[in-house]
Amino acid sequence: MRDKFKDLIEKILLFLSIGLMIAIFLDPTFFRTLGEIAHTYVLWPVSYLPVEYAILIVAAITGFLSTLSQKYGMNTEQQKEKQARMKEITNELKEAKMSGNEEKVEELKEERAKMTQEMMGNLTQQFKPMAYILLATIPMFAWIRFITDPTSQVYQATGLIIPLLGEVKFDARILIIPGWIVWYFICSIPMSQISRKALDVGI
Repeated sequence: MRDKFKDLIEKILLFLSIGLMIAIFLDPTFFRTLGEIAHTYVLWPVSYLPVEYAILIVAAITGFLSTLSQKYGMNTEQQKEKQARMKEITNELKEAKMSGNEEKVEELKEERAKMTQEMMGNLTQQFKPMAYILLATIPMFAWIRFITDPTSQVYQATGLIIPLLGEVKFDARILIIPGWIVWYFICSIPMSQISRKALDVGI
């Protein structure tokens, strides 16, 4: 009974996650609406902070969730072992071909095919928790877009001086990339490293 309930919850979350992405793809205005809803009902207290700190908090949360996905959605140690074995198989296969050992070649090819299938299966299993995490991260991204939109009632004109890039305004673009996304990625790198260290996930 518990397993059936768990499967049902997983299917509902997966359906909602996919539905959210489809809605954004089909209706571009939905992303702004989603950001406004997230602001009104959940994230409004954070909007009192300077925008750069709000983005830093989002980067910390998404980095933590992503690390959780890697830790519990995929056996990283097992995956590393399989990758190492794949390299060994490649080297052994070259040697077997050079020595003309056809029996060994076929044996190694079968092992490689089996291991490739197992590794792909592990990646597929990781997709599920990542899809669930999108349910949290997409609304947070929509919220950042909402608070950095000049037409929004909570908009604050702000930016930062970033080394090599100079002044980056969150409502402007660097080439084709919005300024807030640039700052988010700068924040997400150390935040992800901290999460990996805290959860003991290999880098």
